[in-house]
Amino acid sequence: MLKCIIMKQIEKKKWIVYMSIFIGSTKIEVPQVSLRFRRRSDAVYRAMKQRGETDIVSIIASNRTSDASAQEYEALIKPSLRDMKFWKMADIDKAAKRINDAYVNNEVIGLVTDFDVDGISSAVVMYLALVKYMKFPKENIQIHVNNRMKYGYGFNPKALDAVIERAGDDIPTLLITADQGSNDSKTIRTYKDMMAARGATHASVIVTDHHHIDKNEHCEEAIAFVNPQRPDDEFEDPTICGCVVALLVMSYARDQMIRMGTLPESTPKLTPLLTYASLATVADCVSLKSAYNRRIVRQGLRDINQGLIPAWMVLKEKSKKSLIEAEDLGFTLGPAINADSRTGGDGSDAINFLLSETVEEARVHYEKLRNRNDRRKEIDMNMQEAALAEASHQYYDHNRKSLVVYLPHGSHGIHGIVASRVKEAFSCPTIIFSPVDVKEKDSPDKIITGSGRCIDDLSIIAMVKDRVGEKVELTGGGHPAAMGLKIRLGDLELFQKEFDRVVKDEAENASLDDMDFSPSVMIDHLFQDNELKMLDDTEILSSVNRLKPYGQRFEEPIFAINGRFSGTGRKFGAAHNKDKHLTVEFIDASGTKRSAVVFHYEKAPWIDELEVGGYYTFAVTLNYDNYNNCLGMLIKSVSPGVNSVLKSK
Repeated sequence: MLKCIIMKQIEKKKWIVYMSIFIGSTKIEVPQVSLRFRRRSDAVYRAMKQRGETDIVSIIASNRTSDASAQEYEALIKPSLRDMKFWKMADIDKAAKRINDAYVNNEVIGLVTDFDVDGISSAVVMYLALVKYMKFPKENIQIHVNNRMKYGYGFNPKALDAVIERAGDDIPTLLITADQGSNDSKTIRTYKDMMAARGATHASVIVTDHHHIDKNEHCEEAIAFVNPQRPDDEFEDPTICGCVVALLVMSYARDQMIRMGTLPESTPKLTPLLTYASLATVADCVSLKSAYNRRIVRQGLRDINQGLIPAWMVLKEKSKKSLIEAEDLGFTLGPAINADSRTGGDGSDAINFLLSETVEEARVHYEKLRNRNDRRKEIDMNMQEAALAEASHQYYDHNRKSLVVYLPHGSHGIHGIVASRVKEAFSCPTIIFSPVDVKEKDSPDKIITGSGRCIDDLSIIAMVKDRVGEKVELTGGGHPAAMGLKIRLGDLELFQKEFDRVVKDEAENASLDDMDFSPSVMIDHLFQDNELKMLDDTEILSSVNRLKPYGQRFEEPIFAINGRFSGTGRKFGAAHNKDKHLTVEFIDASGTKRSAVVFHYEKAPWIDELEVGGYYTFAVTLNYDNYNNCLGMLIKSVSPGVNSVLKSK
């Protein structure tokens, strides 16, 4: 809970307002969150109004794009799959031919995927595409989820050994990777040589991936290398997740197998599998500013809410919501699936949940995932406490714009979550490291593994791989918003120094200033006195919902309301979240009494600073309040005084 708000000098003539919070028993200083208006494109606003859109829709759109074209308008308002083209992907034809050959020759196929939501979803998509749609014998398809806790990131030698061991006498003659493999030519070569020695000279690997490709890496050992990040790829959108790449490859293979006469023309399209692709797109933090990704998520959510697949039926049942939204995929199901492998599991609970054939079966596997997620939260809290304390020291005492934290007793399965929390608290690119093997004694050659998260205007994969990697030996992969990597413990100090230098350099190149490196809640619009009547009608939600889905880099709209705090109301929450949520009462400028909800109010440090009768600016999102059958508000932050929203540069 918040204990005080203090001005702290970190440089001559430079002061930062910070809050003193407690996590467990540890007091930690973090920057106070400010409210800032989003940058608005006047051209987009005018174009939206001319097309007959409401003021709210026009405001939201103009705060998220500077493109006023008709094409962008269609992508925002009516994202459609009709014009999605996948035949421009390099090597996709080679991948389709090899899959066809595997069917004709009755080969065993191994699906080798990463262990996060994107990888798990990819495994499910490819399995269903091959078995359910293309009628490959079930016994010929093996799923091999890479256990990153044991073997590290990517299709590395240890991961290959695990595939061979699990396969037993039925070693696949075709491996298809998903969400990994772009930088693993050596492992692919090892696999091909091993299989050739066994007489399987046709054994081959199809790589499907979406991650950054290392310099001088062409994955030539793969029979097909499908990745929109390839420099020679003409695919329209390189931001898609790994599951979408896998789905496009399978869709193209289905089409080609029909043309070759291998499959009948009546073979159904793979459109229902978009539900899994939408889950992966949201959970993998790829950009929803992308028209392509918006199409995937919108169509996927539409199919999810039809409730025809047991997993989605159980998700809706457990969430107690009539309509599943993108946030349910990102903040409820995504963490539960990730918790499987991050708490020592092998991904089977997650795969079994998504592949469940009955609701009863799905319920059983969902409970297993939820229990794992509860255990993950316990580990997460301890790591957060240590990481935030060290991050605070670096931020204030060393004036860093990047945060690199080493946790000698941390669990690298939880790194990504902790890195996200630290990044949100300080608004700095963040990397959390811990040992691959916590039992190994410290030495300069000890390998430590990390997960990084980045602020919107910078690319962590480019900064680390392309620039820091010139000075520090490292391995890893990822995309602009997130990455995983390994370095030597002896290189940690140098890495920290180089990373901060590169971040500051890239920030200058991107014209970022100190405000961009301080936590803030971005406001779409401050309701003026004459506009407050809109909040008495749920009709405003139609405008807010018109631009869904919201997510990474296309965030849910946040509005500001001036008001006088009048007290707190009831505490509530279901089962494991009992009394975790709180209602806040205030009177707006028109004299109307308002009620808003704070989820997990113990994590909202400003709560204890609210004074009855005091004037504040409330930052809220809008939703439908099923409990009271009216417009609902969720408070994201509060700033002292009225009209306290800062202008963006």
